[in-house]
Amino acid sequence: MKVLLLTHEYPPFIFGGVGSFAKELANGLARLGVNVTVVSGFPVLDPRKKITQEREDGITVYRLPYPNIQPRHTMFQLANLKRLTSIVDEVSPNVIHGQSAASFPALLNLKKGAPFLVTFHTSPLMEKITSIQSISRGGSLADFRVFAVGYPVWSFTFKEELKHSDCSVAVSNTLRTELLREMGEQFIEKIQVIHNGVNLEALDREYKGRNGKFCEKSDKLILFAGRFFWRKGVLSLIKLASLLQKKDPEYRIIMHGTGPLFSKVQMRIQSLRLPNVELKGFTTRAELVQSMRRCKFVVIPSFYEACPIALIEAMCLGKIPLMFNLPFSSELTDGGRFGIIADDVTDMVRKLTAFGEKDQLDSFGNEISVFARDTFDMNESARKYLDLYRELS
Repeated sequence: MKVLLLTHEYPPFIFGGVGSFAKELANGLARLGVNVTVVSGFPVLDPRKKITQEREDGITVYRLPYPNIQPRHTMFQLANLKRLTSIVDEVSPNVIHGQSAASFPALLNLKKGAPFLVTFHTSPLMEKITSIQSISRGGSLADFRVFAVGYPVWSFTFKEELKHSDCSVAVSNTLRTELLREMGEQFIEKIQVIHNGVNLEALDREYKGRNGKFCEKSDKLILFAGRFFWRKGVLSLIKLASLLQKKDPEYRIIMHGTGPLFSKVQMRIQSLRLPNVELKGFTTRAELVQSMRRCKFVVIPSFYEACPIALIEAMCLGKIPLMFNLPFSSELTDGGRFGIIADDVTDMVRKLTAFGEKDQLDSFGNEISVFARDTFDMNESARKYLDLYRELS
């Protein structure tokens, strides 16, 4: 079985979670004996830069240059239509597996070479709704410009990918429901669900570090990692920190990431004089894992997500998730059984500070880890994708 993965981003060029998903899936498929070729993009100032080809962990990776102009998904395709066709002809895959927003219009031509599957990672409608909400609630113009003004293009692209692909996958049941509401019930038989997965062996090696030793942990450390967009709930973290400072000042929040709201978050922390927030900014993966080792909790205060990789990685490591009571939160924690689900920030503080002693926290973290490793194992996700590939080919 030969599979070609098509994605506009792939490590080390990451702009969201899609690149991480593609990397994890490529390695998962390779472990199952699949011949995997990844065709990805990298943004450049000069699009005449040459294609690179290399082998990574038994996977052939092509990197195609494209202008560093939004929308990157579309620029990647338009700048490389001939190159993409040439690579498909050369590789002759049994299946082409593209990612949402990075598959149309290329799939119109590429599907002539092999059946085409598209994985959807978000809902344009939900992105638009939250970006409109952000305007009056402290969001940035970037939120509005990308997801509200750009909505017609996003929605059109997703619908064309659904229409012209041979099969499609949503990364959660919640996302599948949202896509059907937006795109139409005529696609109900076409969209399947496969959760994102984690390479557990690699994650454990990374988490333990070279010496197999863990740094000192704290039962009152909370980790956030993500883009500083309004939808990600970063402003809610300021309120969370403020309330915790009054309720129990031993709780601290470590924030990794950057984005349009970074300066606003920084100024609010300073104006409120919050000593319990550690603002890291943009960091390396190694620095993020170091913070993960220290923390007992991971907070995902997003107002919308599909299946965030940061969440499922943290759960696999036994971190206790803090989230708002939303459909995606309920789905990924088995109806709230494996997490702290709150109605608002005040409720989150109340539930967090009343949770229990160290033994109870450790026991709950172990239960979460067992659940997450059974649910989000990339080996199992890769097997499900392989079954789909075989049906298509």
